[in-house]
Amino acid sequence: MNRNDLATVLLVVPLVVGFWICITAEQKAEVLYTSPSGAVRIERDGENAWLISTKDPTQRAKMPSLEGISPVDDEYHSSPNEEWIFGLRHGGSCLRDGDLFHRLASDKIDMFESFNEAGWKNAVKLGPFKRDFSAEGFCAITEFVSWSFDSARLLIELRGGEDKRDMHEGYIYFNTRTKKFEVTDYLRKLNKTKANVLACAEPVDPLPSEAELKTRFDTLDRRLNTRYAEVLGKTDKERVANVREAQRNWIKHRDEGAKFYVSLFPAAEKELRRLQFLCDVTAARIDTQPDEAWEL
Repeated sequence: MNRNDLATVLLVVPLVVGFWICITAEQKAEVLYTSPSGAVRIERDGENAWLISTKDPTQRAKMPSLEGISPVDDEYHSSPNEEWIFGLRHGGSCLRDGDLFHRLASDKIDMFESFNEAGWKNAVKLGPFKRDFSAEGFCAITEFVSWSFDSARLLIELRGGEDKRDMHEGYIYFNTRTKKFEVTDYLRKLNKTKANVLACAEPVDPLPSEAELKTRFDTLDRRLNTRYAEVLGKTDKERVANVREAQRNWIKHRDEGAKFYVSLFPAAEKELRRLQFLCDVTAARIDTQPDEAWEL
């Protein structure tokens, strides 16, 4: 082998090795979540999860490690401003825990300490529950409901009981601005009703104009139709009827929830509140995970 051939080999080998490493890394990475806007995604690489900018993948932040059955959450929900990420994970039989992450910069994420534990403690303190079923070691399930459009409030539902056949339910907010849990008059009334209605997260900021809310809802409604069609396309034929029935039930509970929500406000606000409600629950529906959950 002459010098020119050797130089060529020395030049090509690193390129081939580098290319192989990149391909291998891409194959190993599993996309766990993509935000509704598509601006960020969460990928899992082994035991680690990363929040990555879609536009510039070099902008990435390692998600804080979790303790328990899995080192990462199995469900994520980004706030509208994509500053906050709410995660959910299986914690054992009849257990589901919530985690809250704060995106401080493109390369830094903090985790709210003991979010799930604090949620249950505050649910007892603020009234939705009389007992902390999580601390007592019974069935304790945390579920995502919705984000407010201004990203100021995260609405979660807690379900708990000594037996999964006898579960109690309650709603509570986490305010991302005050960093505290809270319950409003709307949630107090919602926690007392026995009606099966959808719920929204009340915004802290003033509502946009009616025209802006109508435009926002029209956009979300089109996105929902697209997402619904995607789910139907991925669903086995024998289960398509289940998805269609679940969507009809969702629309029914949405309309009932809107009626319940606007009843709490003066006449001058009712239409704005109705549109705000429709926007919020539609955005949450679009973000329903996994696809199988569309059958519920």
